[in-house]
Amino acid sequence: MGDSITQDYASSPLDNDASSGKGSGYNSLEIASIASASAIVSVLIALVLLFLYTRKLHPRSKIMSTTTKREVTMFIDIGVSITFDNVVTATRNFNASNLIGNGGFGATYKAVIISQDQDVVVAIKRLSIGRFQGVQQFHAEIKTLGRLKHQNLVTLIGYHASETEMFLVYNYLPGGNLERFIQERSTRAVDWRVLHKIALDVARALAYLHDQCVPRVLHRDVKPSNILLDDDHNAYLSDFGLARLLGASETHATTGVAGTFGYVAPEYAMTCRVSDKADVYSYGVVLLELLSDKKVLDPSFVRYGNGFNIVQWGDMLLRQGRAKEFFTAGLWDVGPHGDLVEVLHLAVICTLDSLSTRPTMKQVVQRLKQLQPQLRSHVV
Repeated sequence: MGDSITQDYASSPLDNDASSGKGSGYNSLEIASIASASAIVSVLIALVLLFLYTRKLHPRSKIMSTTTKREVTMFIDIGVSITFDNVVTATRNFNASNLIGNGGFGATYKAVIISQDQDVVVAIKRLSIGRFQGVQQFHAEIKTLGRLKHQNLVTLIGYHASETEMFLVYNYLPGGNLERFIQERSTRAVDWRVLHKIALDVARALAYLHDQCVPRVLHRDVKPSNILLDDDHNAYLSDFGLARLLGASETHATTGVAGTFGYVAPEYAMTCRVSDKADVYSYGVVLLELLSDKKVLDPSFVRYGNGFNIVQWGDMLLRQGRAKEFFTAGLWDVGPHGDLVEVLHLAVICTLDSLSTRPTMKQVVQRLKQLQPQLRSHVV
């Protein structure tokens, strides 16, 4: 019986398999592994061959891709060729010595584009990478903005957009911005005609964006630094439509993204819901600053309590019959008193909390035209 058990165990399948495996040199697991590895290598070789074949059919695809990444798209002809390389050269690789402005959307540089026939000065706004839409969406939106044309809008000449760099090319305006104009007005005589013209120019630009563009364009960051001047004090609105280019993660933010604290309408700051009436509010704040010696959040307002601003100050003086105290030094002496008070009243109405009570920019234009100064100069 013991021999039988020993014999049965000796002829068990385990021993037979072991003997068979030892004789062949490979067991079934090793054979399967070799087969799998061979299949993987075959697939990789096929993929490499397919890649090489595709490159052979399209030998210029890499060159075309490189060229596209450095392309500058032009909307208008300014008489000189603008390329990625000459923009970098003209701004000295976006050097601080060429910096003429800095805002929420990016920094602006003065650039002299040199050619054989003529030299042209332009402004390059280098956009903050990461804040804006993907390149394809950016192309679509910026081309819409490139079609906007108005005598009081800064001219968008062209743009560049790639994964690593985005900039806009604008016409250069030598008169600086309205913020600097307000800061430096103590150095020159007060001219009511100039102040009125600036107010009307900006109102016309906003009315065009709101009423004549399809789809309607909301600025969302109207403030003195976004209003540029030429040597004759003609005013031009800049940065229009840039809020449309913001990425999805940016579009629902408030003051830090599409607006500046003090100029943002209260309903936009609280609910993130923006409308044309939000631009009207911002315009009203700018108009108040243009007429007075005060900033939107002037330090002198501290005595009135926390959060008091130029909007509340203008409203308070009007209600108390003290409008004369609102205006910048010398303006009351040279401007028509009735018209000055009417413009102050218009600015206050623009900044009312009730959206339905605020006028449209078209109505603002109409009212300012009714208050057009006489041709005679009111100069101190």
